[in-house]
Amino acid sequence: MFEYRGFHLDSVRHMQSIDEIKKFIDAMAILEFNKFHWHLTDDQGWRFECESFPELNSKAAVRPYSDFGKNYINEPYGRVYTRDEMREIVEYCAAKGIDVVPEFDMPGHSSALLSVFPDISCTGNEVKIKTHQGIFSDILCPAKKKTYEVVTRILDEFLDIFPGEYIHIDGDETPFTRRKECPECRQKMKELGIEDHAEYQNIFMNRIIDYLESRGRHCIVWNDSAKGKNLDKRAVIQYWKENDRAGVDFINSGGKSILSPFSYCYLDYDYDITPLNRVYSLRAGLPGLTDAGRKNIIGIEGTLWTEYIDNDRRLEELAFPRIIAVSKAALGENQKPYGEFLKSIPEIKSRLGDIAFGDEKLWTKTRLSMPAGWLRFVKNNYSKEYIINQLTHKE
Repeated sequence: MFEYRGFHLDSVRHMQSIDEIKKFIDAMAILEFNKFHWHLTDDQGWRFECESFPELNSKAAVRPYSDFGKNYINEPYGRVYTRDEMREIVEYCAAKGIDVVPEFDMPGHSSALLSVFPDISCTGNEVKIKTHQGIFSDILCPAKKKTYEVVTRILDEFLDIFPGEYIHIDGDETPFTRRKECPECRQKMKELGIEDHAEYQNIFMNRIIDYLESRGRHCIVWNDSAKGKNLDKRAVIQYWKENDRAGVDFINSGGKSILSPFSYCYLDYDYDITPLNRVYSLRAGLPGLTDAGRKNIIGIEGTLWTEYIDNDRRLEELAFPRIIAVSKAALGENQKPYGEFLKSIPEIKSRLGDIAFGDEKLWTKTRLSMPAGWLRFVKNNYSKEYIINQLTHKE
């Protein structure tokens, strides 16, 4: 059994009601998860009610329309979760033995934040809250003093709401385009004697890690951050991006890790891309890990992103029963034959109550089904309509 048994929910792209989140928490408690990783900020919205910067609660929270593949909705979307609502979730989780791990995305995936504070980007130009999925060039500028002032004031509010051990500070998918053009970043890199942009980014990440450590908290970052060899070993990397030599080196050299390899643990993909039998086959290891490195794996987490999930039933059908297989891996109980696991699902389902399960005919697939699934994913989510919308609505 791992000490960290997590489930992740993206409440930025599409929000869930407090009642639906509680419904998920009830099910996760039965499955013996003990960490709720709550994704609250990203390019497409700001979901954390902030007292220090009220404009985040209005301007940054609401995108003008939504254009996620074929899911095009031509109306404003979004709000923040109030401080009372977030505290309600914290208390609800605590009563069930679950800690909340909030995620505040930085330095990338920060368009919503930059829509209010464009002056902490590298260009200082206007940044719009994003209406579609993607990786965007405007990110936080590590060379500006104000960047740290804004981020740490917000983090102080996160710490007030969320008392748990861990804060997730992202660190993934950060293009270096703007930094390479930024005179302040070039000057700062020269002063530091750093030429590698991944290491330069970790100067920023390490400063945030140090700040939170000084407040008695630990940080989790996505394993992209391990590309910079100078990542502080006090950080825990969440290993989502597979075949990552830098991430494995970080773990082998003493860094802790949570496993969420996307081809096993990203449950927003359809079943013919990530079938139940594949999720159940997840093992607590990575190619290249040493015996010492294996001891640094502290947990497993299943993740649900919501770019392409816009209703509760779809959310539940994608999660269940695959999240049960994640729980078995986190508990070290996925060593029995897959057929025996399948036989156990009806009894588990009966204990979970009113949860929608995916169609049983779709659960088990072979590798031959995956190409068709990926083709359909691309067709649905990068459709002709989506491309036309992006050409029409410049951001």
